[in-house]
Amino acid sequence: MVKLSALVCVQNQEEQLSDCLRRLWFCDEVVVVADRCSDSSIEVARRHGAIVVAGIFPLESQRRQAGLEAAGGDWILEIAPDERVGSALAWEIRATLKMGPEGDWFEVPLANHLGGDRVGGGWTDPLGAEREVRLYRPGAKLWAARRSDGGRGFGAGAGTLRGELHRRAGAGVGELVERVNRLSGLAAEDLADGGMPPPIGRAALDGFAAFLRSYVARRGWREGGRGLVLAALCGLYPLLAQLKARETLQARALATRSGAGEADRVVRLGVG
Repeated sequence: MVKLSALVCVQNQEEQLSDCLRRLWFCDEVVVVADRCSDSSIEVARRHGAIVVAGIFPLESQRRQAGLEAAGGDWILEIAPDERVGSALAWEIRATLKMGPEGDWFEVPLANHLGGDRVGGGWTDPLGAEREVRLYRPGAKLWAARRSDGGRGFGAGAGTLRGELHRRAGAGVGELVERVNRLSGLAAEDLADGGMPPPIGRAALDGFAAFLRSYVARRGWREGGRGLVLAALCGLYPLLAQLKARETLQARALATRSGAGEADRVVRLGVG
């Protein structure tokens, strides 16, 4: 028997978590990594019989590693709280693992939805990939030391599954905008960690290229108005991340100066 572990990382997503966990009936165990959760996500996970790892994990690699250390499966299926595994994909995964694949990881196609509709064109990283490495042996996937990173396979790839993993990208355009705001904020923190972000002109060129990639290369034009909005958000993403990174660096510098000034004042008072 091949033991399959599901790995779910959650941060205050109690409303999405329960339905996500119900769809993992075909897994031998479920590990939920609760990162700084202040809602009832931990209680929801325990009600579904999941192994819970709670703590503070700022980086994606830290979250995944904490979950992998708690998992005991021969294979890991990585799922986000806003994603759902359909019956066809579930049976395909079990059948594939039963045949004893020679590779170390599989890519899984992703179907992105806005509200109740599937939006097939225009998705680009990081807003929504078309496929990702989600089924892998322990140690066969690596993540960069960043706050948001989809990871990459390590070792021999075993191909792409046919079944799709369904992602609820938002109830509508409003939630999609919130998603862009959240992800660009995480990217800004990573840029700030590396020092001064690239010039605004470079970010603008990257944004223009992202717009064309979304609207033309990924055929966002086929989605009508929503495809145009999606492409525009993809184009704005590099600019938002760059501007937020500059604000973050300014805030950090101000906090450092304030801290140094307060320490100097305390020393002077002590000497006096």
